[in-house]
Amino acid sequence: MVSINDRLKEAVRDVIEKPLHSEGCELADLVISQYKRGSTVRLFIYCENGVTLGKCASLSSLVGAVIDGTDLFVNGYTLEISSPGLDRPLSKVVDYKYRIGETVKLNFAKRSRPAVRAKIVSVSDSKIVFENENGSFTEDLTNIEKAKIVY
Repeated sequence: MVSINDRLKEAVRDVIEKPLHSEGCELADLVISQYKRGSTVRLFIYCENGVTLGKCASLSSLVGAVIDGTDLFVNGYTLEISSPGLDRPLSKVVDYKYRIGETVKLNFAKRSRPAVRAKIVSVSDSKIVFENENGSFTEDLTNIEKAKIVY
């Protein structure tokens, strides 16, 4: 069963993805928190040239105008836009796409496989190519339980 919040998130995603793409950005995550007097809409984004404070400000104006043109938040909303952050676990293909070249610690869904550290080499569909001291290997996203950037 789809909750009201899930339907709202999908409706917001539908109206903001095209404007984000037009600015060279992609949605990493969307969180909507509802309160008595309105909602908070948090967008976590990746951008081709990185996420800067200026980019967040310009996207806030753009996305805010798009959302204001709908009736999705009749009791008002607060919009927050930021990068996903360095400590955020990688869980979607888009997370890996914007982290190519970085080293991650991988924990696998199959508990019998030991955790490994590897560099993200490339990403396509649900397949991620990694490389470590043992060579390169490809993993399907469904085989990865958890991945975090190693500093």
